[in-house]
Amino acid sequence: MRLPPIVLAIPLVVAACGTSDNAPMLPGSVDAPPPPIAPASDAGDALLATGIWVWQGSVMADGTRVVPDTPARYTLAFEPGGRVNVQADCNRGSGGYLLNGSTLTFGPIAVTRAACPPGSKDSEFLKGLAEVRGHRDDGGELVLMLSGNAGSMRFRSAGR
Repeated sequence: MRLPPIVLAIPLVVAACGTSDNAPMLPGSVDAPPPPIAPASDAGDALLATGIWVWQGSVMADGTRVVPDTPARYTLAFEPGGRVNVQADCNRGSGGYLLNGSTLTFGPIAVTRAACPPGSKDSEFLKGLAEVRGHRDDGGELVLMLSGNAGSMRFRSAGR
């Protein structure tokens, strides 16, 4: 029985595609595993990782105060890997955050678009999060500072 030439060539092609321990590195390639994700190590990371944060209200630079009627309906839950879950009254969502020392910023937060009842502060809450540029610990409470010294948002741990 005679095999077609293509069948005879398959083992040669497979052998040529195999890798070799002595293969040269291509420019720009890296022969190393990715670095491990560092565990939370500074006080800011530890503060954010303490569970669910409940919004107590915001104070703007001009003295205007925004206080939710039901604080438990406005929460943040920071997760490892730079993710945050958000409850903004009747809407829920998630997005990313970046923490570098005391600097904290949120990426776009995708939220549901349910129509909350009259008096809801969901818009003010989400707008404030978009303006966050830093954070600090104030006696175990989380204070998020808004860009340009426009004001701050205060949060208390849900466990308190």
